Amino acid sequence: MKIELIFDKNELYRRILDDWIKEDNSLTSAAFSNTSKTNDMSVNLARLTTPEKTISEYPNCGLASFLAGSARKLDQQVLHEPIPDNIAHSTVRGEKTRSIRKKLANGSTVILSPSK
Repeated sequence: MKIELIFDKNELYRRILDDWIKEDNSLTSAAFSNTSKTNDMSVNLARLTTPEKTISEYPNCGLASFLAGSARKLDQQVLHEPIPDNIAHSTVRGEKTRSIRKKLANGSTVILSPSK
C-alpha cells in the first residue's frame, strides 16, 4: 500500500463514544487518549475515506475531526499507517498528557454523533 504524506491542513477523523461528548457538544480529553500501553492514537486520514465508512464497523461510535497541524503543534507525529482493511488508517504518535488531550479536544469538531 502506498504511504501518503499528511499535510498540516489535512483533516483527521477520530471515532468517539457518547461518554466523551459534553452537553455543549464539545469533547472531553478522554476522546484523545492513546491506545493502552502505547504512544499511538488511531485516526483516519479524511481524504481517503468518508465519515460513514470510518464508523461503519463501530455502530456505537460517532466521529470527530481535527487538523493534522493541530496535533503537530503539540509535538505529536502524524503518520499514514494503512492496514489491510483500512487504507485511511493513520496514527497520531506521542505522549498525550492531559493538557495535550484537552487541546486536541478543544480543536476538534463532532461531525457524527454516536448512536445510543
